[in-house]
Amino acid sequence: MTRLKTLILVEEKLLEAEYFANRLRQLSGDYFKYELNAFLSAARNVTWLLQKEMNEVAGFNDWWENCQKEKRKDPVMVFFKEMRNFSQKEGQVSMVGIQKLESSGQFFWSYRFAGNKKPVPAQLLNRDIAESCREHLSKLASIVLEFTDAFPYHSCFRRAVTPEGLNALGLRLSDVEKILGFERGWISVANISQKEIFRILRERFDGVNFEEIQRIAEYVPEQNATISTPSDLLSEELAQN
Repeated sequence: MTRLKTLILVEEKLLEAEYFANRLRQLSGDYFKYELNAFLSAARNVTWLLQKEMNEVAGFNDWWENCQKEKRKDPVMVFFKEMRNFSQKEGQVSMVGIQKLESSGQFFWSYRFAGNKKPVPAQLLNRDIAESCREHLSKLASIVLEFTDAFPYHSCFRRAVTPEGLNALGLRLSDVEKILGFERGWISVANISQKEIFRILRERFDGVNFEEIQRIAEYVPEQNATISTPSDLLSEELAQN
């Protein structure tokens, strides 16, 4: 029998990565490094979990291969993957801190990637790391939504438990009974419509919050890459070195 699939774990990992990305705005020094490492790990696990959860779905491997080809064309996506591997296996991600003045008169720290074994991609030169992380996360959320469009009934339990979903998956209502642990024939006991039966069954499954995933995917960076101080110039030179 086909096992129902869901993106719930993938959604949780997206929200976890967003939490760490938001924390980057508030921290400096070693605490910033710790949160960056946590973000890189959580962000990497978004696509890892997507692949792990869906690799048995018919057609997924071909879809995933095409997705990987597109990711490899994006130097920023490749860079973030390399930074995660570096931070997990080799050491600290190199960065440069720049102190800036807010309109309120308060100083804050903005950090730039400075490269490790490889130089920073041109798209990230003199870009705030927190902003870059949120932008990277939006790309990951977009990949999740692309999967949802391609495999709508494998993305969420509640989407699957519909007449269209069960038909597409080759399942029957009795199969849903078994998945939920109900006694055989439970749904035929009550004298209610099939529409109501589907509603009752759907409510017993956790749903994916696609609005949250869409919100993350629609993120627009707040800061542009600009060089306005000697520190900015230094960070760019280090990033390219």
